[in-house]
Amino acid sequence: MRTFRTGIWTSTSLEPALIRLSAADEMQEFWEASKALLHLALPIHFCCLCFRPFIVMPATVFRERAPFANDAEFQRFRELCPFSSYLEHHLGVRVIRLSDIIDTARLVKTEFFRLFMRPCGDRYQTYLVLWESGIFQGLIGLHRTAQQRDFTDTEMHLLEQLYPHFENAGRRVLTSHREKARRMSLEILLGRLPIATIILDWDLRVTYRNRAAEELGVLWNLGPQAARSLKASQHFEIPPEIIETCRNLKNTWNRGDSGTDPLGTDNHLVVEHQHLLGLRASVNVLQMDAAPLSLPMFLVTLENRGGSLGEADEDLNGNRLALWACLTRSEQRVARLAGQGRRNAEIAHLLSKSPMTVKKQLQSVYQKLDVTGRGRLIALLCSANDPHAERGLDHSRYEQNHTLFPSLSRKLPTRWTSSQTTTGSEITTLRERR
Repeated sequence: MRTFRTGIWTSTSLEPALIRLSAADEMQEFWEASKALLHLALPIHFCCLCFRPFIVMPATVFRERAPFANDAEFQRFRELCPFSSYLEHHLGVRVIRLSDIIDTARLVKTEFFRLFMRPCGDRYQTYLVLWESGIFQGLIGLHRTAQQRDFTDTEMHLLEQLYPHFENAGRRVLTSHREKARRMSLEILLGRLPIATIILDWDLRVTYRNRAAEELGVLWNLGPQAARSLKASQHFEIPPEIIETCRNLKNTWNRGDSGTDPLGTDNHLVVEHQHLLGLRASVNVLQMDAAPLSLPMFLVTLENRGGSLGEADEDLNGNRLALWACLTRSEQRVARLAGQGRRNAEIAHLLSKSPMTVKKQLQSVYQKLDVTGRGRLIALLCSANDPHAERGLDHSRYEQNHTLFPSLSRKLPTRWTSSQTTTGSEITTLRERR
C-alpha cells in the first residue's frame, strides 16, 4: 500500500520507475517510462502523451486506449476538447483537472464527451503540461472511469511533486531530437557541397564523408576510368596514404608535450597523389574546445586540380558555391563541360553517358539554376570571375560563345549576387587557409 504524508510522498516503490524515466532519451522510452510511473503512482484507466509537433506530426501522439483512427479524428478531438481553449488563456499551468475547467454535469452533455470519452469508459481527466520558455511543448493526460472517481487534492499534490521529473525528462528528449535534426540538416548540407570532406575519429574510423569525398576517394584508389564507371558509395575506401598520415600525426601528438602543436605553424598537412597531378588531400587535427574531454578528430579535405575526371575542381567563391550546391555531382560535371561550350555528343563521350542522359541532365541544370539555355548557363558560370583565369576553361570555345551570345558580357543577375551565405564564406575561408 502506498503511504503519503503532507507535502511529500514517502513511498519508495516509485524510485525504480523514476530512475527509468530519468534515463529516457527517445520518445518511445519516455512514453513507456511515463506510463509505468503513472500506473504505479495512481489508479488510472489509461494515459496518453502528446509532444508539441503533434499539430503536424500525429506520430508523436501516444494513447494506451482508443487510438485515433486518422489525422482528421485527432484534429476533431483537439477542436472539441475543453482543455484546448483553456490552455490558450492559461499559459504556464502545470497540473490541472478537467473538472476544474468544466463541471462534470456539463461535460457529459458535450459532443466531446459523447465522441471521445464515453466510448472508452472515460469520465475524469488530469493533465500535466510541459513548457519551455513560456512555449507549450507537450502534455501527459491521465484518464479515469466513473468508478475510479475524480482525482483528489492529495493525488493532485503528488502529481505536482512528480512534475519536475516529467519536465526534465521531456526537455531532455526534445533537446535530443532538436540536436539530431540540426545534425542531420548539417549532414545533408555538407553532402550537397562540392568540397570533398571526410572526418575520422581518433581511432581512424570514418565518422562522416560526403558524396564528393566518395568520388575522389575512388579516383585516388582506383584511377580515372574506375571513377567514371563505378558507383562511388559502394567502392569508397580511405586512401592508404591518408590513413598513414593521420596515424603519424596521432603518434606525434601522443609523444609530444601537451603544449606542442604537431602540425606546426601551417595548421595542416598536405598529401599529394603519387601519379595523378593535382589530386591531393589536406589533413587537419580538430580539438574541440567545447568538448575538452573528447579525443581529437581528423578533418580531411580532398581536391582535384588536375581534371582527372574530365573536370577541374576549381576554387569556388561564394557565388559559385551557392550555384554549385544545388546540383548533383553528375549535373556539375555536365554543367562544367557545357560551360566550356562542348556539344551534348562530346559531353556524352567524355562522361561515358548517352546523349539523351546528357540532355535530360542539362534540362535539370537549367531548371535548378533558373536559366533558359546553354548561353545563359555559360554566362552564369563565367561571370563570377574573369573567365580567362579559370583553370580547365577552353578559351577558344569561350571566345566563340562570347561572340555568338553578346549578352554574356552582362553582369550576374541580382538574385545570384545576393546568394553568398555564411556557409559559403566559411568554406571559402577554409580553402584560403590552404
